[in-house]
Amino acid sequence: MAIDKDHAARTALRLLDADGLEKLTVRRLARELGVQAPALYWHFANKRALLDHMTDAMLAPTAARLGRPRSGRPWWEWLGDTLEALRRALLAHRDGAAVASGADLRRAVALGLHAERITEVLYESGFALADASRAAGAVLHFTVGRVVEEQSRADAGTEQAMISDPAFPFPLLARSLRERHAAAATPDDDFDYALAIVLAGLRTLHTNAAETPTRQP
Repeated sequence: MAIDKDHAARTALRLLDADGLEKLTVRRLARELGVQAPALYWHFANKRALLDHMTDAMLAPTAARLGRPRSGRPWWEWLGDTLEALRRALLAHRDGAAVASGADLRRAVALGLHAERITEVLYESGFALADASRAAGAVLHFTVGRVVEEQSRADAGTEQAMISDPAFPFPLLARSLRERHAAAATPDDDFDYALAIVLAGLRTLHTNAAETPTRQP
């Protein structure tokens, strides 16, 4: 039986959504596809290769919509929207960010396209090329890592019980979390706040670089 990698990756995403990453194996996927595991290993040398193709399938629609900043629109607004869209794509699948974490961009091409476009936009906005590349890696790692935490976090009831426990050893943290619960703060609010910090830092680096005089040889 011929195996189509795209079909296999989409099937693996369906299994992921049903049971999570811990229960997803190449052997289980082979059973779902009706083939022997050795046949599937010809296409996916190991689980990392499978996860990379799953990452590509997850992010391909978002990558296809990657545009460029419209004329007159600041680069940081474009970058914020791009990272918000990436987060939504990862959240659309159970353990989606864990799947993408550590991806090989030779196979997870859609994630590589994000890195390439962000680097391009930052470079054209005045960052040195090496800095643009480092910044692209930083914001992508921030987004993926943040969603890993979000998808691994205890449910709201568990967190509420934890911070209401008189024996909880961090009183100021408990108070701040209670205040956020009272204000009905959402994971979206938390991400937006953290993203604003990241973008403010990049804007400061951009401004400082522009104001630093170029050394003459």
